[in-house]
Amino acid sequence: MKIRPYLTFDGQCSEAIELYKKAFRTDTIQILKFGEAPAVPGFQIPDEYRERILQCTMQFGDDFIRLSDCGPGGQLNDPESERISLAVETGIDEVKYAFAVLAEQGRIGIPLAETFYSPCAGVVFD
Repeated sequence: MKIRPYLTFDGQCSEAIELYKKAFRTDTIQILKFGEAPAVPGFQIPDEYRERILQCTMQFGDDFIRLSDCGPGGQLNDPESERISLAVETGIDEVKYAFAVLAEQGRIGIPLAETFYSPCAGVVFD
């Protein structure tokens, strides 16, 4: 069994994809926008949702995560109350690079430092 994160955004998924591609030096496997989805009888995608991400699969080493925007009629609650943590286990240089990229437009919660549980740990909100 594998557990894979599925991150949901309220219209910022494209920006998150670009940020994660840069921070983690990775790429997408597949991106599907709402406007590209097969038609569903009796359901029309509003124009403002056509360019939003219905689903994106991003490569992370030999694994992947998925991301999407909320669909029509869906919305996220208060962003501060809806979080998901991703623990990235890789070399220290890669951690420092990804942390720096995410912190450029994010907020550092705990600066990177050696801890009793990791040679390089920190928290950044993106």
